[in-house]
Amino acid sequence: MSVAISVLVVEDNFLVALDLQMSLEEMGFVVIGPAGNASEAVRLMQVSLPHAAVLDINLGAETSFGVADELAEAKVPFVFLSGGTRDTLPQRFKSRPLLEKPVQIARLYDLLSRVRA
Repeated sequence: MSVAISVLVVEDNFLVALDLQMSLEEMGFVVIGPAGNASEAVRLMQVSLPHAAVLDINLGAETSFGVADELAEAKVPFVFLSGGTRDTLPQRFKSRPLLEKPVQIARLYDLLSRVRA
């Protein structure tokens, strides 16, 4: 029996978050969230630690880097999403996967599928 992989989605744009949620669920993942800001994401993580996460970098007036720090500490893999480039990432996250928006769902699936192994 296969265990469902849970993915935390952190995205402040409602339509993008909804699209990600639907796409991930169609791929067989269980979505936690989506969370529209960092504090909501942390609260959701405290309720149920995900197997992986998808983090929009810019969440309005804040970033998701604090959430990424908590995920890294818990050894939960994550993927950043951004309309920008890798140059926007702090040094500690330079080696983390970054997908440019609009997200290529096949590429996201490829990255998240590695969690299943």
